[in-house]
Amino acid sequence: MWRAGFGATEHEAAKWSHRGRGETLRWLLSPNGRKAPLLPGPKPMALDPVNEYGHDVLWWMDRMVRTTRPLEEKMVLFWHDHFATRDQDAPVMLRQNAVFRRGALGSFPALLANVMEDPALGTFLNLIGSHKDEPNENFARELMELFTLGEGNGYTESDVREAARALTGYVEGKRSGGVLLTTRFEPKNHDRGTKRIFGHKGRFGPHDVLRLAIANHHHPEFLVRKLWAYFVDEPLDKSTRLRLQRIYTGSKHHLKPVVAEILDHPKVYANLGGPTMVKAPVVAIAGMLRATRLGVKADDWAWVTAGMGQRLFGPPSVAGWEWGPAWMSSNGMRMRFVAANVALSQPGLKVQDGDTPVDLKPAQQLDRAMAALGHPWASERTRNGLLALAKGYDAMAGQKWQRQVAADMTQRAMRHLLLSAPDAQVH
Repeated sequence: MWRAGFGATEHEAAKWSHRGRGETLRWLLSPNGRKAPLLPGPKPMALDPVNEYGHDVLWWMDRMVRTTRPLEEKMVLFWHDHFATRDQDAPVMLRQNAVFRRGALGSFPALLANVMEDPALGTFLNLIGSHKDEPNENFARELMELFTLGEGNGYTESDVREAARALTGYVEGKRSGGVLLTTRFEPKNHDRGTKRIFGHKGRFGPHDVLRLAIANHHHPEFLVRKLWAYFVDEPLDKSTRLRLQRIYTGSKHHLKPVVAEILDHPKVYANLGGPTMVKAPVVAIAGMLRATRLGVKADDWAWVTAGMGQRLFGPPSVAGWEWGPAWMSSNGMRMRFVAANVALSQPGLKVQDGDTPVDLKPAQQLDRAMAALGHPWASERTRNGLLALAKGYDAMAGQKWQRQVAADMTQRAMRHLLLSAPDAQVH
C-alpha cells in the first residue's frame, strides 16, 4: 500500500492483509469500477486551489489522503514528475493534473498526445507559438531526452532539429477569464516540408513525431526502467527488464500490464523487515495524514513539503525531482522533524497535560502511541529504543506530579519519534 499508494489506514491494512496479495493487486489495478474516488472523511479545510496561495498543493494532498484509488493517484504523481511543468497559472496546472489522472494507467501514446495538446507543457516548453519560420527546439529535445528515450539514447541533434520542424503549428486556443484552456493546430504555421527523423523520411507532423519516438527501439527500455525505479529500489535485472519490455510492446504500449508485473515482483517484497526505499516528501506526509485520520486541515503542509524538497505543481525544472536518497538532504531531514511537530500540534494527536494515565507500563505507552498514529510500521530496534525511553522517563519521576509530567512526555516523545525517526522515512 505504501509502494502503490500512500500507505494504509488501520482498517485498510487489516482488510487487505487478510485478503492477500493477489486480491489486493487486483483492487489497486482496477479503480474504474469504484464510483467514489475519495473517502468520505476526514473532510479537509476549506480549499480554494485557484485563488489561494498553496491551496493547489493542499487540494492535491487531500486527494492523496482520501483517495479510494491509491495506485491511480500515485501514478498521477509519477506523470507530474515525468512531464514536469511549472510556472503556469493554477487553473492550467489543475487541468493538466486531470489529464494525468485520466491517463494514469492507460495507453502511453494516448497520454503523450494529450499532454502535447494540453496548454500547460506546450506553454512551458514553447511548443505553442513555434512557427515554421523559426521552429523552437525545446519540446522536441525534452520529448526525446526526458519523455521517451533518455538522454543521448537513439537520437541526434539533427533529429531534434527535424522534429522541431515537424512540431510547428500549435497556437493558443480558447481562453476563459484570461486563462488559456486549449491549444489549436494552425496549418499555415506548420512546416509542411520533408523531414528526416530517426532515419525515416516524410512530411511529418506533430503526431508523427510522437509515433516515431515511441517506435524507437530505445523507448521501451527507457520507460520500463523509470517505472521500475518508481516502485522498487532494487536493481532491475536483465531478464526482468526484457520481460517488462515485451509486456509493454505486446500490450500496444499500455501501462497497466507493466505496473501489474512490477508490483507482483518478488523484489517489491524482498525487504519487508527493513525497507530501504526513501519516501518522497508528499508521500510521507500524505501517508501520515491518511494513517492518523488527521486529514488536510492546516495550511502548513504546503510549506512543510516544499521545505522537505517537493512542492507540488512546482518541480525544480523540466527534469523533475531527484528521487530516493536525494530526498535525505540535511534541510530535508530537518523539515521531516518539523512535520512531526506540526502533526502533533493538531487536535486528535496533540497530548495535553494530564492526558496520559500515570500507571502505564512502557509497553502500554508504546501501544497507546502506535494506536494514535494508526499503527505505523516500526522495526524491533525502534520499538526497543522507545521502550528504553519510557523506562528512562519513568525512572526520573519521583513525586506524584512528576509522574504525570513523565507520562505525558513519554507519550509525546514516542509519537514524535514514530513520525520522525528513520523507520518513518522508508517503505
